[in-house]
Amino acid sequence: MPITSLELFLFERGLVGSHPIETLKGTTLGIDVNHYVSRLLSAKKEQFLDAIGGFPTSLKMYLESDLKIFRECNITPVFIFNGSATVNQLGYNSYFTAGAEEAAAAVSLGTTSGVNSPTSSGNSNFKTNKELMYTQRHKAWTQWTNLMSNNQGTYIDQPLRPSEPFRYNTTIDAKRYQSDLIKYFIQHNITYQVAPFTSWVQLDYLLQNEFIDAIYGPTDCLMLPNLDKFILGMEFPNKDFRFVDKNRVLKDFQISYNEFIDIAMAVGNDLQPSTLPPLQIYPHHKLFDVALEMVLTTGTNFYAYQLSNQLNNSGMPGTASPNGSSTASNTLDYQRGVASLRHMPVLQSNGRVEVYATDNVMKDNDTSDDKSSTTEGSGNKKSTSPHPDSLDSTRPYPIPNDAHEFVGQRLPAEYYYYKSLGLASGKLFDSITTGIYPEEPPLDGGVSDSYRALIDKSVDTFKNKEINLLTQQINRYFQMKPIKQVRWYSPDNKVQLTNRVTPSIIEQLKNVVVNTGRENVPFTVYEFIKLLNDNINDLSAQFITDKPIITPRGPQEKQLKSTFDLLSTSFLRLLIQLEFFELDLSKKLLKPTSWGSILLKFFSSLQLNEQYYEHLFILLVFLQSKVLSISEETRPNVRSALSDHTLRSYPQESKYILILTRLLTLFQLDQKPTTIYHGPIDKMTLIFREHLDFLRENLNDMFEALLVSSLTSNEFDRLSITNLEWQTSIVQNMPFKCNLPNTVMAMMMEFFLQKYLHNGNSKSDALALVATEFSTYKSVPNLDEQFDESAEYLAKCGDLINEMAALKLVKQEEGEISSKAIQFALDAITEG
Repeated sequence: MPITSLELFLFERGLVGSHPIETLKGTTLGIDVNHYVSRLLSAKKEQFLDAIGGFPTSLKMYLESDLKIFRECNITPVFIFNGSATVNQLGYNSYFTAGAEEAAAAVSLGTTSGVNSPTSSGNSNFKTNKELMYTQRHKAWTQWTNLMSNNQGTYIDQPLRPSEPFRYNTTIDAKRYQSDLIKYFIQHNITYQVAPFTSWVQLDYLLQNEFIDAIYGPTDCLMLPNLDKFILGMEFPNKDFRFVDKNRVLKDFQISYNEFIDIAMAVGNDLQPSTLPPLQIYPHHKLFDVALEMVLTTGTNFYAYQLSNQLNNSGMPGTASPNGSSTASNTLDYQRGVASLRHMPVLQSNGRVEVYATDNVMKDNDTSDDKSSTTEGSGNKKSTSPHPDSLDSTRPYPIPNDAHEFVGQRLPAEYYYYKSLGLASGKLFDSITTGIYPEEPPLDGGVSDSYRALIDKSVDTFKNKEINLLTQQINRYFQMKPIKQVRWYSPDNKVQLTNRVTPSIIEQLKNVVVNTGRENVPFTVYEFIKLLNDNINDLSAQFITDKPIITPRGPQEKQLKSTFDLLSTSFLRLLIQLEFFELDLSKKLLKPTSWGSILLKFFSSLQLNEQYYEHLFILLVFLQSKVLSISEETRPNVRSALSDHTLRSYPQESKYILILTRLLTLFQLDQKPTTIYHGPIDKMTLIFREHLDFLRENLNDMFEALLVSSLTSNEFDRLSITNLEWQTSIVQNMPFKCNLPNTVMAMMMEFFLQKYLHNGNSKSDALALVATEFSTYKSVPNLDEQFDESAEYLAKCGDLINEMAALKLVKQEEGEISSKAIQFALDAITEG
């Protein structure tokens, strides 16, 4: 988050300059991704994103447009993502309770009209972006339910549209789409990096070491002691950019650098997000203005104020204070914020993650108190203070021994390197350092029994194994450290994860190796399944080695050198962990189970787009969990988006539509990124999508853990590929990283079939309704082709479920009703 209310204040004071973009020609521009995305997807854009899921349809459009201008102006962008959160940030975002308090507040207050609403003019009780998001989301779903109930008598086949946005005055967290953006950047040869912690501090390191020429970032950049100017916004239609000059800002404010840091830590910023006393009573959009006035008129020192008002200083780290801070101590929050600014770790050019420290310390001669000992910055270049005669060169701040108390515990440098590539998302790494793996509520709120059953099952199926894979390769402290899963719906009932297994998971799997030597063959689930089928009669001999690749004496000759083999080895080990394959090393036995047989037999005959192999595998894992059948309604019941008239008049067809919409949540609609979605929604379909996306995320975590354990075990010749190949050959081809499709195609089929039933089985009328309601003339011009492709996809899904029914992996009646549902859809789509 930027410094609270400062950006608006800068514009009001005329402190934001403007220059043509052409002046940046030939430069390398470092871009803070969170700041960049927050400006692309403003408060009133993508309002229904949380109701349909998936990747923002407009984001690629904005990216393509901006990158085109960068190319025209010969500007090289370097995108930097945020990494792990600091201790202050973790507490502020309720990491340790998985957002339980915010979710509970949303339920209790979300429907209260005018009380503590996110849009109130005062400084409401909802301070965090997460609180605003949960509240608005819950309020929107409540409004949607009421709308459906109030129109049940008149609604027949014309789908209703929400009257309440699902987003308002809340920023979209880029971390939610980080893997999608990384894949986009790789495909378009755009340089990116994931910072170990704070992106804008990483950008400052890159600037000071001349890897980039300028920074495009948030107002937090004003806290960097050595940064004179930075770009705050890019106005691409006008082909100019807005920048901020720190010397000019401090001179206009008539304060020193230290006083600016003092105000920033009091109003709230990225490193200290809470608003501290006595400022909470003032309107949110006026906080910086009020704080500056207090400093100028009364000489207020906000740090001294915290020290003299330590009424809540008895709390323990990780608990929530009334103002939403990470501890019950406002003083401690302040100190952690300043310490994080001074001693933030960055990924350095030598590949190691070290504290970013400069050589000199900025000192204010005009400070009469001892606040300089807590708020001074450090630098080795030209001063950014408005009082150059007040600076003195001295020794750098020593790195404190308790840096883990305000930044976080340190992991091996190799882990941070994989994280910087986007190879590892970082969520598992954070759980190792914090001791908590949080399960936050999904887009629908997560009230269904089946979703919570999936969370229960994830402990033994995924989490215990993942933690074991990552901790057994590093310091013994982490091997013994207790780690707990925390669920938002029961934060006090923490589940202890078992991170010690004898023998360890990697020891159990180290003899399972895919070593084909294939070069220049990108890994896909399709190619991997094809490889297994080609060796179906000799799996044990081909994929079980007599000796592991790595022995106490070092790597063997058969050390993996191909990225295809590296990813295939991890995927085969994944299948063993999911019980798709049975492994017995004592007998040198590797054979498919019933689930593995379905995978090999059915997937080898598919002739669909390769992306569906991954999606249908997720469906297989979901059906294996047995928390919910494909035709079973969730508990508690959720109102369908179908009209009551349809549900009464066509009960069997309504059941068919339920099945079809669920299957189509995995179908990727060819949707042009030219418009922002404002069409119908269906909570019942979204709920099922969130089940599948939960499994996708867990499969991603498991695959990452297996891959990292393989790499850290030195099974792969890491010097055999270039830095670029790490991205293009490994990260880009890893499965399960990108978000599942949104629910738009599922809803298009749903309302198409509803109209088809009510309008005498007329396909043309039903397609016309879809085209109108979903504005497909802009976003899906090839609507007929999309329906034909979806019919082919559904037919393959029907074959899969029938195969499973034949092997008694699902109930026979499940196969029968699915076949009837798919035939019903095929008849409607191919009619005429």
